[in-house]
Amino acid sequence: MVLYTEKLFKGDNLKQKYIEQGYISGTHGVRGEVKLVVWCDDTEDFFKLKSLYLDGEGKKKLEILSSHGSKNGAVVKFAGVDTVEDAARLKGITVYVDRADLHIPEDRILICDLIGLPVVDADSGKIYGTLGSVEEYPASDIYMVKTENGTVQVPDVPQFIKKLTDEAIYITPIKGMFE
Repeated sequence: MVLYTEKLFKGDNLKQKYIEQGYISGTHGVRGEVKLVVWCDDTEDFFKLKSLYLDGEGKKKLEILSSHGSKNGAVVKFAGVDTVEDAARLKGITVYVDRADLHIPEDRILICDLIGLPVVDADSGKIYGTLGSVEEYPASDIYMVKTENGTVQVPDVPQFIKKLTDEAIYITPIKGMFE
């Protein structure tokens, strides 16, 4: 994910203020509604939002008038987007949410906050590399760890991922995983 200029401070860790929430995949009907692919664990949380942003700096705000679930995400009606032509101009755009509008449980860490963290051996403290991205698959997410020798894929399962903190990702790799 791209880091933006407006960030929040938590301890020594910088966090993005505006977070990617999904993208507009197309129009829905003729009254300006859009189809939105939502990037969150629980779409019920998404339906509580009152606004989204068209940029990662919070300068282009879209007020949400209504939203409801659909087969692949959500159907959203924004203020000022009243025709299918208005909605079509938004197709393909990534939308952002203000971190302050999210209700993140204490025991959860956002994926965007994990990107760039060191990946550390839970037993020895050896640093293997940094988390480059997280890929979603049906069985589990895959952590793409950037190392000196390339990228290593680590499944997000308890056998490998031992602990996530604001400072590091602690893992227990199998023999040969990072060789």
